Amino acid sequence: MSAAQRAASNMQQRQALLASAPRYTKNLGTFTSAGSTTRVKLFNVGVLTKLRLFVQVAVTIGVATAVASKKAPYNMISRLRLSDFDNTDRVNASGFQLFVWNCVRARTYYGANNESAVAVFTNPSVPTAVGAQTIAFFIEVPVAYDVDNPIVQLQDLRGSILSQTAVGEMYLSIDWNQSLVSVAGDVDSVYSGAGTTTVVPNGTNYISCQVWQDFLFPQNVGGQVPLPFDDLQTVYEAAGFVKSTDNIAVGQEKLLNYPNVRSVIGFYANYIQAGTLTQGAVGTLRVIANGNNIIQEDSELSQLFKQRLILNSDILPGVYFKSHRERPIETVLFGNVQLGMTPLTAGGGNQYVEVMTEAFWVKGTALPGLQQAG
Repeated sequence: MSAAQRAASNMQQRQALLASAPRYTKNLGTFTSAGSTTRVKLFNVGVLTKLRLFVQVAVTIGVATAVASKKAPYNMISRLRLSDFDNTDRVNASGFQLFVWNCVRARTYYGANNESAVAVFTNPSVPTAVGAQTIAFFIEVPVAYDVDNPIVQLQDLRGSILSQTAVGEMYLSIDWNQSLVSVAGDVDSVYSGAGTTTVVPNGTNYISCQVWQDFLFPQNVGGQVPLPFDDLQTVYEAAGFVKSTDNIAVGQEKLLNYPNVRSVIGFYANYIQAGTLTQGAVGTLRVIANGNNIIQEDSELSQLFKQRLILNSDILPGVYFKSHRERPIETVLFGNVQLGMTPLTAGGGNQYVEVMTEAFWVKGTALPGLQQAG
C-alpha cells in the first residue's frame, strides 16, 4: 500500500468510526489525597479521546488576606502525567503548562466565562479572604488531537488510544503542590501575602479530584469494526515539566531546543524572573534552525500580539507560545531547531524558563528524550 493509499484508508476508517461510534463519558470517581500523589487507573474501554478533571482543595487562610499566585489555581497540580499501556508518556506537564495548552487548543482563555452572560458558577475559584475556603477548577487532559471540532469532516483522532483490551493498564498520575503559601511572593506557590498570612490544609484528605474519561465506543459496521490504524499509532505528545535555569543573563540569548524526530506544532515557554511572571522581561524571541536560519523573529510585543490574535484575548505576562499548527516544524527535515529568548531583566531569586512542546510522532520511532525536572 502506498503512502497515499494508506492515508486515504486511515481517513475512511476515521470517518466511519466517528459516524458510527457513540460518544461516552465515564465518571471514574472522586479521588482524595493528603497532598502527595493521586494515581487513577483508567478503564480499558473504547477509544480514549480525553480526560477531564475537577479539582477542589480545602484550605484555611489565616491572620491576613492572601494573594493568589499568577499561576493559581492551576499550579496546585505540580505535575500531571498520563502514560499509555507500554508506559509511553502522552502528557507530562505542570498544571500551569496544561492550562496554557488548554487555552491554545480552545483559542480562548480556557475555562472562564468569556462572554457577557451572567455566570451561573465560578470557575476557576481562588478565594483569598481569611477563613475556611475552597479552591476549585476544571482542567482537560487531551489525548486525541481534535475530536470536538464542530465541522465533523475536520475532526482529527490522531493520538487517540485503543483501550479495549484485557491486557495492560493505563494510569493518570497527579503530583500536588506542597507549597500553599510564600510570603516572598514566589509564583510557584499557590498563594502569597503579608508576612503574617498563613494558608494550611483544612482536613486530612483536603484535596479531591473527580475524573471523567471520554471515549468512542466502536460498533460493527458492515461486518467489521472501523479503526483508523495510523491515528491510533500516532502519539499526540505534550512533553513538559522541564525547568531550564542555566545561561539566563541580560542581553544574552538563551537557546531552548525543539525535540528531535517530531512534528512539532507548539512550543511553550514561561519566563519566571525574581519569582514571578513579568511583562517586559524579554526582548526578542526567535525560532532558529541549524544555528543561523532565522525562521521567525519577534519582539515581545509582536509575539504577544500574535498570541492575542490566536486567543482573542491576552494571557498572563511572561507566557509565550509559538504555534506551528498551520505548518508543523518537522525536525527531521529542519535539523536542529531552537527557540532563542533574550532577557531584558534577570537575577533576583527564583529564576527559570519553564518549557513544554506539543508534537506528533509515530509509535516505533526511536526518539531522543527531553531532560525532565526532578
